[in-house]
Amino acid sequence: MMASSHMIVGGAAWFYASARFGLPFDAVAFGAAVVGSLAPDIDHPKSTLGQLMRPLSNLISAIFGHRGITHSTLAIAGCLWVLHEYADYSHLTLPFLIGYLTHLAGDLLTPAGLPLLWPVKRRRNFALPILKTGGFSEQLAVTLLAGWMISGLFPGSWPDLPFDRLPFDRLVAVERPWRSAVVAAQGFLGEEGRERSAPPIPARKPPEPAAPGRSRPLKG
Repeated sequence: MMASSHMIVGGAAWFYASARFGLPFDAVAFGAAVVGSLAPDIDHPKSTLGQLMRPLSNLISAIFGHRGITHSTLAIAGCLWVLHEYADYSHLTLPFLIGYLTHLAGDLLTPAGLPLLWPVKRRRNFALPILKTGGFSEQLAVTLLAGWMISGLFPGSWPDLPFDRLPFDRLVAVERPWRSAVVAAQGFLGEEGRERSAPPIPARKPPEPAAPGRSRPLKG
């Protein structure tokens, strides 16, 4: 993914996490998330962060190459270790880690993939190639994802995921589409699941009494 896409998704992810889970949010934490979203590419001297920290980027690139250790599970484990060991600085390390993870998630969706098992080279990269770097698919995915996460900052809650509630929920209490069959069966059987009984048979009308002085004729 492009650097701009990483920055947008990393910043939006921290917006989402801070507002959704009540984490402290300020410009410094937001900056840490943006830096974290660029950090894995420090192993490339021509990347956005690599150009700002060229001596360190040149050294890492010479030793590990691009998309090496900084894009592996070892880097994730290292970030988690720093978050645990320096818990007093979680105000910075947590947004940095979130930004870092969004970068890896984005690269995982590109054809180049990630060397998650680095330095094992038997299976170099893992990828779910659904996005083309710099292409329309990447721009569309970034716009939709970032827009959904940032939308929660405005009054009201985050929009429900698709099919969380169906449009006919006024008729039946359906919260998930796969429950529709169950709800339909309950509607047939009755609200409490009991079989709906047939309408009661009306009582037979009693015979009218004979008029006084008149006897009913006998047959035969």
